[in-house]
Amino acid sequence: MLSRNGSCSKWVVAAWILSAVFSITGLAQGRSTTSSDRARLDPLKEALGLSGSLRLGYWSATRNLDGKRPIGSAMLWAKTKRDLSSRLSAYGEAWLASRGPVDRGEIRGELREAYLNLKLDHLDVRAGRQIFAWGRADAINPTANLSGEDLTLLTPDSEDRKFGTTALRSRYFLPHSLSVSGIWLPEFRSTRFPFPDIGSGSSFIQDSPHWPANQFAVRLDKSGGAVDWSCSYFDGFDLLPDLSVANDSSVSEQIKVSHHRLRVIGADGATNFGHYALRAEGAYAFTQNTSGQDPFVKEPYLFAIVGGDRTYGGELNINVQYIFRFVSELPPTPSGEDGFARRVAQEEAIIGSQTRGTQHGASARISDKWLHETLEAEIGIVGYFDPKGVLVRPKVTYSFTDHWKAIVGSEVYRGSNQSVFGLLRQNSVGYLEARFSF
Repeated sequence: MLSRNGSCSKWVVAAWILSAVFSITGLAQGRSTTSSDRARLDPLKEALGLSGSLRLGYWSATRNLDGKRPIGSAMLWAKTKRDLSSRLSAYGEAWLASRGPVDRGEIRGELREAYLNLKLDHLDVRAGRQIFAWGRADAINPTANLSGEDLTLLTPDSEDRKFGTTALRSRYFLPHSLSVSGIWLPEFRSTRFPFPDIGSGSSFIQDSPHWPANQFAVRLDKSGGAVDWSCSYFDGFDLLPDLSVANDSSVSEQIKVSHHRLRVIGADGATNFGHYALRAEGAYAFTQNTSGQDPFVKEPYLFAIVGGDRTYGGELNINVQYIFRFVSELPPTPSGEDGFARRVAQEEAIIGSQTRGTQHGASARISDKWLHETLEAEIGIVGYFDPKGVLVRPKVTYSFTDHWKAIVGSEVYRGSNQSVFGLLRQNSVGYLEARFSF
């Protein structure tokens, strides 16, 4: 990730992005370019497999729990896919963004994926930075423990928040639509979580695993039959952080952000029953807190989802899921009179969704399309009953042309002070984005 603060940095990057997209726009529409320019650049763009988008947006908050608002953003998103031979291909995807208030800006960049893929008769080998989208549940996936996401990124699309990790994956195809995958992940990249202000003067110290992280995963998958299913095992580091009080006695309110090792057994399945699509997914995580006596490390937990969806009239889709979390033993409260340690332990339990032994929740997503699929609208809701918390995400997209679209929506967090959605209440945001795709 790149970052630079200054009064002009935002406008420098925005001008660079605009100049690039205007050139692309002229190329796509045949304006401000000569026929020789188009003849020269079109084959180059096609040969590189280049595509992407320019995104200009307005956001009412930063998603950093810092209270700064409003904020403008400009993002250039590019991806390329090229066949190097009949068996070898290359893929890359990255974005460059500038965001911030009018008087100052921040530049960020991310190489989401960059890998080589070799396809043999029954073997598929992929090496490089890649995203692993495990799980068949809708949007919430208990088995997705390999790839993190950026919860502070200013994008309307939740899938765009995911980022890749350097890995070597081998997938062998067996008879009867079965395949087995083995994955080694020497790099660890955690989920970027917006940490709350636990106390005046508190600061965070990152304690991340070093290269090589030596994480491993294996997955048996069945696709293409009456029932699609998979079972998986992961031995690596927790994408979500654990918070603890730093041992440095010279600083009274330092918080250490750690990622402890865990082992996860998971499974998922999906099938069609008449007009309905049914799916289930679950995972059990063995954490390093085997004794159950450490308030700063997650307890072992079970996380499961069951649901389904149906499409009416070819456009209207309704998706509903039941969410279940179980912790065999709640984390203990730190002993003594250290109020700061108790606050850190409380935030640790909230972020890990371990303030209750059993949690029941539900999610729903309703989407529809009109005007020859140029107008799309959806609303997503995720909620838990105890502690109470809810996330509501309405979004409307209108495509003016094949290249231009506008997106307007919001994300609203509400809940008790014991819920993660209540913790993220300040991250409630409304947004408006104009997007040009090329």
